[in-house]
Amino acid sequence: MNPLPDVNTATGTALTISAAADALGITVDTIRYYEKEGIAPAPRRGGDGWRRYDQAALTWLAGVAMLRGTGMNVKEMKEYAAAYRAGSSDEERLTLLEQHQTAVLARLAEVNRHLSALERKIDAYKQAISGTPEP
Repeated sequence: MNPLPDVNTATGTALTISAAADALGITVDTIRYYEKEGIAPAPRRGGDGWRRYDQAALTWLAGVAMLRGTGMNVKEMKEYAAAYRAGSSDEERLTLLEQHQTAVLARLAEVNRHLSALERKIDAYKQAISGTPEP
């Protein structure tokens, strides 16, 4: 994902949903889904009735996209968003993120184990194809 564009609502540079989706590398439908599920707050609307995403909205959506990218499920994202909206403490939100980090690290370790096995298998095939014996 590219760095977020600077958006200044006061100067009218808030982004449309399409531009926000492009900036974030996600789809318009994904943004709408996150809003419908309460994971992302509904943005303000312009005089034309279209959604307008300011810097705060883009930053929140970027965070949600990052969490989803790390495998956080919708239920957990809703829990985090609800905690934030309810005014939970930084410590409470930190605990939620640390719990997720633990799960991500466990999945990463598992993927690394599988990757090592895959690399061994590839090496075995390369050796078999080239006719060189295994060391």
